[in-house]
Amino acid sequence: MVLKYHSNKPLLLLLPLLVLMAWARALPCFAEDTSDPNAQPPGPTPVNEFAPEDVRPSRNRLYDQGMTISKISIDGNTLIESAKIKDAMSTQPGSLYSKKRLQRDLRRIYDLGYFTEKIRAVPVATGEGIHLRIEVEENAPVTGVNVQGNSMVSDSDIKSIFADQTGMPQNIGQLNESIEKIEKLYAEKGLVLARVKSIQDDPDGTINLDINEGLLKKVQFVGNRKTKDFVLERMMATKPGQVYNEKQLSEDLKRLFSTQSFSDVRRVITASTEDPSKYDLTIEVDEKKTASISLGGGVDTATGIFGSFGVNDSNFLGRGQNFGSIFSVGSGFIGSNNGIARARTYQADISWSNPSLFNTDNALSTGIYGRDMASFNVPLSIERRIGTDVTWSRPIHSLPHTSGSLTMGFENVSLREAAQDARLQYFGLNRNSQARKDMLQGGSFISITPTLAYDTRDSRMNPTSGWLNTVSLSGSYGLGNDSYGTANVNLRRYFKVRDGVTLAFNTQAGSALLGSLPDFNAFRMGGAFSVRGFQEGGIGAGSGFLLGTAEVRTAVPFLDKFKKIPVINSLSTAFFIDGGTVLDESETSRLFKRTGNGASIGAGLRVNIPGMGPIRIDYAIPILGSNSVFKQTVNFGVGQKF
Repeated sequence: MVLKYHSNKPLLLLLPLLVLMAWARALPCFAEDTSDPNAQPPGPTPVNEFAPEDVRPSRNRLYDQGMTISKISIDGNTLIESAKIKDAMSTQPGSLYSKKRLQRDLRRIYDLGYFTEKIRAVPVATGEGIHLRIEVEENAPVTGVNVQGNSMVSDSDIKSIFADQTGMPQNIGQLNESIEKIEKLYAEKGLVLARVKSIQDDPDGTINLDINEGLLKKVQFVGNRKTKDFVLERMMATKPGQVYNEKQLSEDLKRLFSTQSFSDVRRVITASTEDPSKYDLTIEVDEKKTASISLGGGVDTATGIFGSFGVNDSNFLGRGQNFGSIFSVGSGFIGSNNGIARARTYQADISWSNPSLFNTDNALSTGIYGRDMASFNVPLSIERRIGTDVTWSRPIHSLPHTSGSLTMGFENVSLREAAQDARLQYFGLNRNSQARKDMLQGGSFISITPTLAYDTRDSRMNPTSGWLNTVSLSGSYGLGNDSYGTANVNLRRYFKVRDGVTLAFNTQAGSALLGSLPDFNAFRMGGAFSVRGFQEGGIGAGSGFLLGTAEVRTAVPFLDKFKKIPVINSLSTAFFIDGGTVLDESETSRLFKRTGNGASIGAGLRVNIPGMGPIRIDYAIPILGSNSVFKQTVNFGVGQKF
């Protein structure tokens, strides 16, 4: 038979042959995996060289980009679960094979932090699709932690940060987080210069940490022309050779500023030129004039309209000592004259104090005084006091915020008659009676008074938070007079309700312990510093007392628009309630028909004077003891009541 081909159909004869060849070429991709198990696998692909072309199949296999991933297996992991590795991958069984996606998956696996750069992907063709093998090499496991250079934070606190890493492969990401936690732990303690200087691992898996806690090489001062360096040094708890503590230094700067010798105090920290691993701390101060001569006057409930002259220096001779003197003359008590003598007041005080005796924590102060003014304890008499005292004090370091003091003093008190016969007769007395003579009996005493104080206030002149509690005992030895002893307790608490609003409470109690108190030194109740709304001593006097006060202190409402005006900016108000009672009222108090107890409510205005504190005017209405003839609704004073 002769076959004839038409010249216009040669391609039809070749078509079956082309189909056969294409089928033969594709057959290995769908056949079962018959590759030699001993064949050399593809070489590892370093993760830092990943690129789409690096994720390649075995050289003796060709894969179609559109083929399906049928299975994913993880090889080489012993500590990290396969599921955790697979979860990091976007490629999952059922996904289409993609070299670009696989390249991103290998990067994600490496970013887990547990593996070396020897990560590779081996795709193997099977009859069901591609079996994708991910081969990893784990980092050496963490077996322990060694710490050096730490003195302010314990080994156990630092090692606890690595607790969840022990037994697991080293993870650079977790190590970096641990370093941040260590430095945060230091910062929370105020050690803000502390840094993890180096971190190394041993072949056995031990992590070695070297910490630089921020030691101070030098502490130096600049700007102090008058103030001696040793004065600044003794007020600084921060010393060379210590680890820098921001919290401690903040208290140091407050202490320097509170001396009122400086208008500004700053700190500068630099790396030490002598030892780059340490730091130099420079305290910059702007000194201000501390010596002053004052000439002024004012109004006070006890002394009336007064004029004063004083010489003061809060940095005497540049040694941080305080010298003060004040001389004043006043018109006498302001108010209704029911029991207070009308007489001029004369006062003189000279004082000196050294807050750091011989550059130690011991403080010493001394003073001499003289006063001649109307007596508040013995009605219608004039009282003259001349005395001197010396006080030693120091903080008790084992009890934070606590200090102790011991005062020794001498005082002579004399009284003289200031009442007319008619006024005395109103109270059933006359100047020649033995009762009146006993009232005017003075005396001389040597006293000793130990005191324990607990002080956490944020400000001494105008506190808004904290406690001030004092307990004192006093023994007075009479020189030709009866001796006696007393005890006093004073508790104060301040709460900051919000900015500009303070809630303050005060409770006081006192009592005679031994002997009989002379009338002029009896505990008195009533006046600007006890129960307002009454004259000084207007409630009475006795051998004991109880007193309580609550105040709300706040800025004056509706004055926000005038804050830039200095006087208005310093105004504040107080709303208060006072209550007190005299225990074992004295015979003098009973003869003058004082109530023995009283309470009041009221409000007041405060004007803050820099360096002096607030001057206050209080208006009070008695609500208990309102029948007393010793009422006084307006009281004046310098400083807060407590």
